[in-house]
Amino acid sequence: MVGGITRFVLGLITAAVAVPASLQVFLLVMAAHHRVPADVVAITAGLALGLMLIAFRRPNWLLHTFLHECAHALVCVLLLVRVRGMRFSDGRGGEVEHDPVGPVRTMLILLAPYTLPVVLGPLLLARYFLVEPPWRAPLSALVACAWLTHVTGLAHNLRLNLWPTDGDLARTGRLFGLAVSVSALLLLTAATVAVLWSP
Repeated sequence: MVGGITRFVLGLITAAVAVPASLQVFLLVMAAHHRVPADVVAITAGLALGLMLIAFRRPNWLLHTFLHECAHALVCVLLLVRVRGMRFSDGRGGEVEHDPVGPVRTMLILLAPYTLPVVLGPLLLARYFLVEPPWRAPLSALVACAWLTHVTGLAHNLRLNLWPTDGDLARTGRLFGLAVSVSALLLLTAATVAVLWSP
């Protein structure tokens, strides 16, 4: 794995470059989409559904942990790394066992759950391409719900994996992991706004 000083320097560079650039993209998108979206009722319903799902804490933890481990496994597959096994629990974390890889692929696998919207990504693509009724409103609601649960899952995963020495973000470098997570969330939120507010 990459050394501690290298990870810290990489974190400083990422925090100084990627976070401001992502924030700039986010602010530009927000400025361009300041009007009320066409699907405001569907978006509101999706956010309300997301809030109700958040209230079911224990099943929600299990779902977020499952999706977290699926993101690790998906990046393993994309990087042609053999997955040997996967386990997950409700709030106590999980693990994806895979073949040994070098430091770059290890970092990509470790950061996958903080950057890869496993549920939101496909829904955003579907909503982007299916803009006509009857698909538009239900997809807008699902995207809004998935965005809110993604943010909740990200907060849950950061809480579980930031401080333990064997956590994902400790292994990638806490500053680097946080900077990548914040940048990814800003870009993902900008994409969500751009898609939902599209005419």
